[in-house]
Amino acid sequence: MEITLNDVIKASNTIEGIVNHTPLKLSQTLTEATSKNVWLKLENMQPTGAFKLRGAANAILNLSDADRRKGIITMSTGNHGKAVAYMAKLLNIPAVICVSELVPEVKLKGMRDLGVEVVVTGKDQEQADEGSLRLASERGLTYISAFDDPMVIAGQGTIALEILKERPDTDTIVVPLSGGGLMSGVAMAAKSIKPDINIIGVSMEHGAAMHLSIKAGEIVPVDESYSLADALTGCIPTNNRYTFNMCSKYVDSTHLVSEDQIGRAVAHAFCKERLVLEGGACAPIAYVQNSYANIKGSNIAIICSGDNIDINKTINLYNKYYNN
Repeated sequence: MEITLNDVIKASNTIEGIVNHTPLKLSQTLTEATSKNVWLKLENMQPTGAFKLRGAANAILNLSDADRRKGIITMSTGNHGKAVAYMAKLLNIPAVICVSELVPEVKLKGMRDLGVEVVVTGKDQEQADEGSLRLASERGLTYISAFDDPMVIAGQGTIALEILKERPDTDTIVVPLSGGGLMSGVAMAAKSIKPDINIIGVSMEHGAAMHLSIKAGEIVPVDESYSLADALTGCIPTNNRYTFNMCSKYVDSTHLVSEDQIGRAVAHAFCKERLVLEGGACAPIAYVQNSYANIKGSNIAIICSGDNIDINKTINLYNKYYNN
């Protein structure tokens, strides 16, 4: 199945009224620092605190009644699971979220507070996904991929529609890059509307699965480890059907940022932008802060993907970088 701009437009209509049209806020500080117009697409303003609600809502609302009645299951590093939990509660559907031991407590609590069953299975995302597929088979549940699903990808692509409707002069979009669900939808939709737009993906230095896979021209395994950008960690399954090919086709370049740069960006968002953003959401900010001279164009939109971070971690990073 080829995912097209028409699928994204349909998704926009499907999720209307559930998902917020989030603000596109001019960052005065980044604009002054870079001498470019830098806009922040505030997906942290979604009801679940992250963009993942777009894809989860579109996927679940497109399920048949029979598949919904079975109950749903997914694997998540946190934000997708919270989005699925939110939709399950809204539609009164039983749901199970499988996570790895690396998922932070703040994200586990966010899912459990919405009433779903959270199963910690495995030391990393790959093992958690294997656990979710096993439980789906054992319990007869409907499985929804966190990123490699046409409806999920189309839902995430609605962000590009909003950015280009509000700021048609946007010439660069900087996107957090993990398994590629967000990137695939945004890049395909943006390029379909504006073929010459520059799409940049940003991930953390260690275990950046999609970045390394694109460079290699094939899906490569990575070791998953702790990162401030916990939402961006994890392998791409070898049975990937959509996101690797779409990212390879539509993304202009991918880049890595260090843990120190991510930490500084979290502190910057808190201190200068008055935003609480998680590490993954700040990876694109970190890239713009440190590499703006390499970005062509003058109108940059940064997707700030979510705010699901322990506030104590935010405060510690603020104290480390701005309060000394």
